[in-house]
Amino acid sequence: MISRKPLGRSLLAGVCMAALSGLAASADPMPEERSLSGLEYDLIGRDDLYTYGRLDTYHQAPFLDDLVAAGKLPPVEERLPETPLIFKTAAMSDGIGEYGGVFRHVIGGRPEGFNWLAGQHQGWGGINMAIQECLVRQGPRWQIKAEEQTGPLPNLARNWEWNDDKTELTMHLVEGIKWSDGDPFDTEDIAFWWNDNVENENVTSRIQAGSFGGGATMEVIDDYSFKFSFPAPQSNTVLEGLAYIQGCPGPSHVLKAKHPTYNPDATYEDYLNAQPADQLPIPVLGAWVPVKHKPDEIVIMRRNPYYWKVDEAGNQLPYINEMHFKLTTWDDRTTQAVAGTGDFSNMENPGNYVEALKQSQDPNAPVTAKFGPRTLAWRIELNLAANMGSSDYDKELRRVFRELDFRKAMSHALDRDAIGQALARGPFAYPYMGGFASGSPYYDAASTDFTPFDQDKAKALLAGLGLKDTDGNGVLNLPGTGEDLVIDITFKAQRTDDRKQVEAVTSQLAEVGIRVLPKSVDETSFDPMWKSGDFTAILQRANFILPTRETCNNLPVSEICPYFHLTGADGRQMLPFEGEVADLVTRISSTDDAGEQTAAARQLQKLLTENVYNVGLVQVPAALLVNKRVKNAHPGTPVFMYEWAEDAVIRERFWVPAADQIGELLPGTVAEY
Repeated sequence: MISRKPLGRSLLAGVCMAALSGLAASADPMPEERSLSGLEYDLIGRDDLYTYGRLDTYHQAPFLDDLVAAGKLPPVEERLPETPLIFKTAAMSDGIGEYGGVFRHVIGGRPEGFNWLAGQHQGWGGINMAIQECLVRQGPRWQIKAEEQTGPLPNLARNWEWNDDKTELTMHLVEGIKWSDGDPFDTEDIAFWWNDNVENENVTSRIQAGSFGGGATMEVIDDYSFKFSFPAPQSNTVLEGLAYIQGCPGPSHVLKAKHPTYNPDATYEDYLNAQPADQLPIPVLGAWVPVKHKPDEIVIMRRNPYYWKVDEAGNQLPYINEMHFKLTTWDDRTTQAVAGTGDFSNMENPGNYVEALKQSQDPNAPVTAKFGPRTLAWRIELNLAANMGSSDYDKELRRVFRELDFRKAMSHALDRDAIGQALARGPFAYPYMGGFASGSPYYDAASTDFTPFDQDKAKALLAGLGLKDTDGNGVLNLPGTGEDLVIDITFKAQRTDDRKQVEAVTSQLAEVGIRVLPKSVDETSFDPMWKSGDFTAILQRANFILPTRETCNNLPVSEICPYFHLTGADGRQMLPFEGEVADLVTRISSTDDAGEQTAAARQLQKLLTENVYNVGLVQVPAALLVNKRVKNAHPGTPVFMYEWAEDAVIRERFWVPAADQIGELLPGTVAEY
């Protein structure tokens, strides 16, 4: 069994309110940061977590025995691959589990649709990860020893090898995996994912065309092997781009018929909506299948009888039969977890931190709460694509955004201590300057350019750009048009934390003559608007932890990345440092040498922060809340490190003792296609 040893005192008892007293200091170095984590854990080797192999016998959830006997399902041995993924018992904090029961999530998102290949999300909060399986896996890496951090863990791809100069990567799939409707998973699905989605510029794939490995090509070798060829040498780091949410194939046997390449009567809009949220079930590779969706109420998921992972005793996973996603708000997720009516919460809403901590410390509380490092950070993204402005005013405003002194002035105008206290009273918030969050393994405080709160300096920088209040109304005027400098800042309407920060930013920027018009957008509409570049500025949470995860959201690695600096019809005017940023990402991806990666990451951090690529606000830790009845929720799991906690905790291993199980809404059933 993996051992754990608690450290120090609890958050409320062990961290004084003066911990962040230096937030408003005038010194350029980042203020001292205090960790809020209260747990240390023993790390394990890669092979200690899981392996692939063949067992003598296999077992399944008891109700599946009845379906097999009735001829509705093949025997479990026929549904599993030849060598399923086998989770090691010693790496489970509570060991091999019992079948049955329900796991209850509460989320604030709403399913956009189930065509994740075309970029649709399923409401976040863990729905996506419950149904998608990807070529490699990142979440559980937090538990792996440093000396064995040699890239992501295997998953659908059980192994891979490079050629001598690392310009070719050959990957091998687990043979015999099936979709939840029984259709074989093989390289036909890989070819469709790559050729007709990733490399199709008409599809908004999670990997943008030409961005993976600097322009990789892919060829199928046989039913279970395929090869990437790269224009320059790569490293295992590039493989991180094949984990969730980027490297997750979809059911080609269903989607091809709705894709314009294979159906001349179909449009790309038709394809985007090929698997709408209200037409379930859909075939998945994940542990649970979505079978029912009541808008604004619930998504119900049932176990996948073809799931391809087992424990060492040969028990087909998952242990839990049914998963619920109650559709309310993100704040309610924490409230219900603390109350015991929800089983899990990434406590990311700082407004609930103090009360949730007080309640969870009660010995009779239904949940435990553990804080991790600061990996949740917010920023303002200014649209830098001046040539894509919709009007002369918009173009002039974006031209001003491109001035480094303007971005520095905005940063100096913000009192991050006050913003942090608006989120949550206490020692939770820490200033964020952009770039890597401080909880990232790539973060380096010495390489982070700190712009302290100094509104006099902000005003001087703005005046130096010719921005003056020429009509005496308290708002600076744009030199090119003479109109008031007004920035529409868009944010997600359902995110209370975003709203609080927009309100603080609006007030503080007004003090230096910049008027802000907050613009709330429904979460379902936010992503399409953001990715189209149709915005002036956006305030949102940016979880920049790894340079290879969702790189397009953060860095200029292709002509259509990032979304706040897209390429217009007449090209793109790169800022002077952007080319160097892209080169550094390539350097990080092209070496397995930790020293070289660290050096490049520090240069990247310096460039992003000294050039104020985004205007950082604050960063906070998050706490993982798990109901005490749920077993195998490994202590010490971070809310976000290599991936979100829903992946890091390995939910397919969760189990609940029979005496603590609650009733299922759809007992004895599996998805029917």
